[in-house]
Amino acid sequence: MQYRPLAAADLDAIAQLEAATNHLPWSRALFAAELENPETCHWLLGWRQGQLLSYGGFWRAVDEAHITNVAVHPGHQRQGLGRELMQKLLEHAALKGCLRATLEVRRGNAPAIALYEGLGFRPVAMRPRYYLDTQEDALLMWKESLA
Repeated sequence: MQYRPLAAADLDAIAQLEAATNHLPWSRALFAAELENPETCHWLLGWRQGQLLSYGGFWRAVDEAHITNVAVHPGHQRQGLGRELMQKLLEHAALKGCLRATLEVRRGNAPAIALYEGLGFRPVAMRPRYYLDTQEDALLMWKESLA
């Protein structure tokens, strides 16, 4: 896998992968807006042989990375790409001065929760009816140190 930051030329590809992996996908325009705030919004895209297979993003808030979105192409899930992407994303956050990280995950998404726990995230709270499409609760998870 080759990882690089999101660029304007990637907007169509990321919007297509987002639509293939999420019930309420972000629009191309939302990703474009992220590019307009490079001090706060950070994205890494994972490519293999010219195909976008994964992406993840975070918002930097002082010394915290709030992970906003992580996706792996449906045909390439369960191959370790999510773990690799998350590791790269957390390394990138540390390079940008983040000391800790947070994220929300669907309460019923056991594989993702297991992945995040394996990376040192711990559940700290529940956000009731967080996901608009299903009214599912979100589990708020924290990783206290990126060191």
